[in-house]
Amino acid sequence: MKQWLTLFFLVLFTVSFTACSNSESSKKNQPVEKKPTTEAVQMIANDEKIIEMLKKKGEIPEDASPEDIKTALEKYLKNKAPGPGSLQDEKEKKNYINKLKEEIQKNHNNNQEDKS
Repeated sequence: MKQWLTLFFLVLFTVSFTACSNSESSKKNQPVEKKPTTEAVQMIANDEKIIEMLKKKGEIPEDASPEDIKTALEKYLKNKAPGPGSLQDEKEKKNYINKLKEEIQKNHNNNQEDKS
């Protein structure tokens, strides 16, 4: 009788432990419903304002397709945003390269004069 009782508790413990661990892992695999953050909503609202401004300026035609609007918006944001890929950044790179070229040319000319 003692063996049966021990076996029963062992099986009961194993089943309950397995059931608890399965319920925890099933919660992890379930998709979590994400609500839009205020930041995302605010960003969408800002995009809409920029699109309206671009339409008023005539940079986006009134009958533009959604793809054209998206392209124009991305171009506008890319040119406005500081950092890699922006026009401002490209101009700075070109200026820096031109300054380096001038310095190299000056050093080269100075070396030529020193040899003479």
